[in-house]
Amino acid sequence: MVTHLKKLRPHIDQRGWFVEVLKRNQINNDIQQISVASLKTGAIRGNHYHLKRVEWFFVFGGEAQFYVENIKTRKGHSFKFSSEDPKVVVVFPNTAHAVKNLSKKTIYLLEIQNDIYNPKNPDKYPYLIL
Repeated sequence: MVTHLKKLRPHIDQRGWFVEVLKRNQINNDIQQISVASLKTGAIRGNHYHLKRVEWFFVFGGEAQFYVENIKTRKGHSFKFSSEDPKVVVVFPNTAHAVKNLSKKTIYLLEIQNDIYNPKNPDKYPYLIL
């Protein structure tokens, strides 16, 4: 398996929405790092793959397109994310990935990973997917 997409169910009331992104009983890896990135209108993050890292991604604050491609088979998929249709995507090793902001405003990307980023050994390999 190179990716796993899970549709999330938002809990909505007069205050707004609440969504449960990730639960311990849904994962087989230990979480080592949680990061948040912003993406300006039209911005792209990613265009790389990892040999060891497993990552979970959640987009909020707008709409984005998430692209994945198996670097061995060259087969790919894309998923649309929005605050109204929340999803979490799991990206496994050897899967190139990129996300593009489709909104007219800045959006945010929650990234959870099973290792701690090490700039001396980043486990990050360029791969132009988008």
